[in-house]
Amino acid sequence: MKDFFHSVKFRILICIGALLLGLMTYVAVTIGTETAPEQIIGTVTYPFVTAANGIADGVSGFINKLVNADKYKTENDELNAKLSEMYKQTMDYESLLKENERLREMLKLKEKHEDFMFSEPCDVVAHNANDIYGGFTLNGGKNNGISLNDPIITPVGLVGRVTSIADNYARVTTIFSPDVNVGVYTMRAKTTGVIENSLDSASKGLCLMSDILKDADIKEGDIIFTSGKSGLFPADIMVGTVTEVYDDPNGLSKHALIKPAEDVKGVTMVSVITDFSGKGIPFEIGE
Repeated sequence: MKDFFHSVKFRILICIGALLLGLMTYVAVTIGTETAPEQIIGTVTYPFVTAANGIADGVSGFINKLVNADKYKTENDELNAKLSEMYKQTMDYESLLKENERLREMLKLKEKHEDFMFSEPCDVVAHNANDIYGGFTLNGGKNNGISLNDPIITPVGLVGRVTSIADNYARVTTIFSPDVNVGVYTMRAKTTGVIENSLDSASKGLCLMSDILKDADIKEGDIIFTSGKSGLFPADIMVGTVTEVYDDPNGLSKHALIKPAEDVKGVTMVSVITDFSGKGIPFEIGE
């Protein structure tokens, strides 16, 4: 027995007892009226109680969702229906705003060109994928008063002309195409020429202006308008801006590259001029 009190085991037991006594004293002083053993047990078991409560809450929530699944589905369907209706109303409102804006723009065009007659506003419903010149199809045709060769414009500028027509649709060839020749002039110096495009100019998103006299006053930045000389297009519709001027290889004339005022290949809405003063009657500027 005497050896036991001097052994390592006895010393370990003394240390453990001291630790337990200190812990019980600390709990009793800091926590209050509960007994030290109760507090120790509570402290030790707290994580397990918390985990159990979490599991119970999760199971309860799962059972609640399972029991009320139909109710939640109905509420979700109703909410989705309301959101869809709100989205539709928003889209309708935006469409109405665009339509009103388009009508205002057409009114401005009408005020500026009192002789112009327009069809109903037309949407671009398809871009002709195989057309390197950016041709497209409109959702209006003969039934809308549109005719073959009618000019296509926007409030910004010239886009092209109708080259194929049916009752309910029309195909448009743009001003990038060699099939659309337009008499034009510069606003600054009244220098004249003709839009006669090429594949090279169209691939750059530009129009080619030819038949410019060698000594003509034309330079980069000049604004180009239709002259109305052919009778196919009305006069004074903006075409674009000169980006480059260079001499023809024959040495007798000049060429100019024109950047269209309108994003011809990106238009979504256009106006069709069904009639104008001088339609079909060639004339010169100033006549």
